[in-house]
Amino acid sequence: MTFSRARLPVYATLMLLASVLLPMQAEARCALPQNQERYRIFVFGDKMATGLLAGLWRVLKGDDRFVARGRLREGSGLVRPRFHDWPRTIAGVLENQPLDIAIIMLGANDARDFRVAGRKLLFGSDAWKSEYASRVRQIMKMICNRNIALYWVGLPPVRNEGRNEALKFITDIIHSEARAAGVRFIDIYRAFASAEGGYAEEGPDVRGLITRLRSRDGIHFIRPGNTKLARVVMDVVLKDVEAARRLATIDEGTRNTDGKADRQDMAGLPLFAMPRPDGGAEIIPASELPDMDGIVLAPGTEGETADIAMRMYRLRSQVTRDTPAARLFGDGWWPAPMPGRSDDFSLPEKKDP
Repeated sequence: MTFSRARLPVYATLMLLASVLLPMQAEARCALPQNQERYRIFVFGDKMATGLLAGLWRVLKGDDRFVARGRLREGSGLVRPRFHDWPRTIAGVLENQPLDIAIIMLGANDARDFRVAGRKLLFGSDAWKSEYASRVRQIMKMICNRNIALYWVGLPPVRNEGRNEALKFITDIIHSEARAAGVRFIDIYRAFASAEGGYAEEGPDVRGLITRLRSRDGIHFIRPGNTKLARVVMDVVLKDVEAARRLATIDEGTRNTDGKADRQDMAGLPLFAMPRPDGGAEIIPASELPDMDGIVLAPGTEGETADIAMRMYRLRSQVTRDTPAARLFGDGWWPAPMPGRSDDFSLPEKKDP
């Protein structure tokens, strides 16, 4: 599942749909990268994350804006805290290591039963899903409360079909929690899938050449795959960083002598509700939107642009997850029309003569 951008033509239509589709539920939103000269990246995760960090070093070589480090543990996950306690590890890093961007890649080792307070939770059960979601939520909250930009990387296809379905299940849980917390979720599945949507040992590398990307174990990546993984991740991060830079430029250029945004100058710009550290929301041009998790509004008229941006940001942050409203305002997926309704443009089924 990936995020998409939707160009919604009429603001009034959005508000009408909101009144129909909600209930509303306030959710904390995670930070995005701010405009600054240097960014300290920290990667957390298992063996896949180890390969990701190595790929980042290659991808970011020569770019002095970024320095990447990590805390990694092969075989770890969120199911076996006795083997490795990730909340404790991350809390320790946050206390002692200044960082601007956190990248997490976990879950490949978590397709197993839980033991919680002496009780066994079977993998795939509702109880298992609830417990796993709470552990993901705990980590997201821990990082977001520090005003650190968080990117959670999804899982790729794996060779074993049963395990592949299990990892899709885990990925869906993480994706849902990321959407609720305003965390950037980076879906890498299609970047490494075959044309049929399954596992592929080979594929295009960062140069576009078909080469082997996956390890013989059918799970992990080898060097070209790790480099491509890092490139996919950094494509998202870099667009956010560039958006922050452009936002700072617009913010500076649309302020009058009182230091307030000039609404006349902003009128007519396409809008994206970008959260700011002070709790407000700002705008950036549609052309500078990140590919992930963006919604474009129709151009605002004089005097209403900033108000629309703030209202839209609040709306997107308050919808209850896993509802039609969340899919519309969070992912940009327009609800399917009811059959026969005026907005149902599907062709009638052909009947045999």
